[in-house]
Amino acid sequence: MPIDPDRAKAFFRSLSPEQIAEGNRREQANYESQVSEFRRAYAKGHCYLCNGPFDQMRAAHPCTHWLLRRCRFKKKDFLSIAERYDYHNIAAFLRWCANEESLLRNINDLESEKSDRKVISYTVKWKNIDWTFDCTENDMRGHGAGASSHPHYHFQMRIDGRQFINFNEFHVPLSDRDLFNLSLRDEQNAHHSFGAAGSGMQEAVSADPGLSLEHASPTTDEDEAAYHFSTMIDTTDQPLSSDEIHNIFEEAKRTNKSFAFVAKQRLQGRARIQTVISPMHSIPDIANRTEHKPR
Repeated sequence: MPIDPDRAKAFFRSLSPEQIAEGNRREQANYESQVSEFRRAYAKGHCYLCNGPFDQMRAAHPCTHWLLRRCRFKKKDFLSIAERYDYHNIAAFLRWCANEESLLRNINDLESEKSDRKVISYTVKWKNIDWTFDCTENDMRGHGAGASSHPHYHFQMRIDGRQFINFNEFHVPLSDRDLFNLSLRDEQNAHHSFGAAGSGMQEAVSADPGLSLEHASPTTDEDEAAYHFSTMIDTTDQPLSSDEIHNIFEEAKRTNKSFAFVAKQRLQGRARIQTVISPMHSIPDIANRTEHKPR
């Protein structure tokens, strides 16, 4: 039977804090086990779902690793993947792959760049490939006739910047599980995420700024960076000498910490320090899809 989101939400709201904590513990343990399996296989160039190498495909066993295009995958094969794996399965695998290449910065899921009409809108980059998932409220309800009349999402794939799969080619069905997970996006006591292994730039900019400063490490290659730190130091009463600024730079270099973090530690109580944390300009752009308004 299809999942009833309203009944499911009512069930979650009825749970005690202890029941929620236990459910989260079990879910986290299962999640960590899957991520561990994924990483072991990925390191060998294999898929943890089908145990096959990334550069091989078996027509009788469609798999999400085909989308890495290390095998002879063609666009017509996409629906056979979607028939076996739902949106959350496909998206999780691609996001995990993206983060194995470069953590956070390969997934642009910034809410500030998403239209209010979109339920899903983000782009994932891996090596020379970009994938974009897109779904509006209209798509989630279903509209028109044929495949679009059922709840669905749209998918785009670019290889070396060139067209491979376009948004308008497929109306990809959303599963009951997809619809249930998406229905939780406004719930306070329950929500769905792709976890740490599937986190993108939205999680990066939503993190505690103090923790971001403390744990971020500098890089000389901007294409590898997820954050840009812009720091202003106000020492009107006790101006800093060039030697002090040099020493802060040297300590940051020696400890592999950001200049902003070291300055905050060394100048505490003496200066007013403000750091603006923003996404790097090198993160992928979210591919734009024009929505067809309901008639």
